[in-house]
Amino acid sequence: MDKDVLNKGVFFALQEPRYITNPYPLFRALRSEARLYWDFVLGGWFLTGYADVRTALADPRLTTTSSPFDVSQLPPDLQHELAPFGRVMDRVVLYTDATEHERLRRPLNRAFHPAAFERLRSEMETLANELLAEAERRGSMDVVSDYSRPLANHVMSELLALPDAHRAELISWCDRLKNFTMARRVGHETVLKANAAVKSFQAVRAYIHTMIAARRENFADDVIGRSFAVEPNEAPPTEDDVLANCVLFLHTGVLNMSASITNAVVVLLQHPTQFARLREDPQSITTAAEELLRYETPIQVSLRGVPDEIEFSGRRIGPKQLLVLLLGAANRDPEQFADPDLLDLTRRPNHHLSFGAGPHGCVGSWMARFGLTIALGAILDRQTELRLKSSKLEWDLPAIWRTVRTLPVYVRRPLQKRQTSQLPITRRLSSRTARAARMPVPSSQ
Repeated sequence: MDKDVLNKGVFFALQEPRYITNPYPLFRALRSEARLYWDFVLGGWFLTGYADVRTALADPRLTTTSSPFDVSQLPPDLQHELAPFGRVMDRVVLYTDATEHERLRRPLNRAFHPAAFERLRSEMETLANELLAEAERRGSMDVVSDYSRPLANHVMSELLALPDAHRAELISWCDRLKNFTMARRVGHETVLKANAAVKSFQAVRAYIHTMIAARRENFADDVIGRSFAVEPNEAPPTEDDVLANCVLFLHTGVLNMSASITNAVVVLLQHPTQFARLREDPQSITTAAEELLRYETPIQVSLRGVPDEIEFSGRRIGPKQLLVLLLGAANRDPEQFADPDLLDLTRRPNHHLSFGAGPHGCVGSWMARFGLTIALGAILDRQTELRLKSSKLEWDLPAIWRTVRTLPVYVRRPLQKRQTSQLPITRRLSSRTARAARMPVPSSQ
């Protein structure tokens, strides 16, 4: 084991530049050291093996009530102003267990039904083509700001049925809230982000309060409206429930979609031979998407609390200790995946853990797959050529959110494709790519 890791602890080692760029060598070292690796700095056990991580994700003895919302080190006045935001964050389905988790997840399952996304398919395909066409005219783009995020933001706006005039502002408020929850807990910059979060939360709450009142009065076929379409014996969600899960949790979901698209483009550009094979066989897009999600998942970590002492993987754990489930490490476990560090876009089976597993499996997994296949499908159908402007990429911290902050690329469309018929974009989508993009939700996830 690297002496720096032994001296600093895993948590701080993951913040070193070399591991921010590529955390997988560290994950391999941890796995070879022990199935459960004790980190004295964090005071928790790091799990890197696929079997252990999958078991922990579904273990009913473990809790997920460890919301990352901690303001204890901020000035008292800011703590007071942020308290309403904290109460809403505690309602996010991700941080609830047992009966409460089931109650909050039930309306989300209705709201995020695959049919809701299928209705968006045509306009999403059109938008993806329009974004690529504009990039082709310019000759370059930032994949994050010019492609991934616009597609993801469109999904959020449509699912909430936001008026065009309000979309950018609401998403900007949500972005500021996310920036604060992901920030370090101390420092001048964190205080600035906290002040921005207070104002943004107040604005989001006021806006969504009006939407909720309207949906209670008259049903609307959107995320909030469907969340109120409860069964006779089912209590409707509270305003905090809706704000936490139909807005803030949805926003996290579309960020995951955006990061999944961006990461997939990064990986394909770093593996040109595999990218060329995918271009030759666009029907394999569904299988390829699963491998891209496995290879570079945006969500690298899932946390579990241990309320009472238990035996897990041959060790006595807890009480009050923390299990850190390294999803990215589990997705590279050679006991589960042959040649795990090899990108194989034809890999089957591919039971990766990028969306978790068990009762807390990601409710938005279908949304991420939906956006990813449409984004890649448009690139394949248009035969858009992309080339990295620089091999040096700036990655976010792996322990929080693994994706690049920007992805500048050169963009070119082959001449023969530019000379094709001028039919509307949606009619020119190849039937093979379009059929492949209508993928089923893999039952194994």
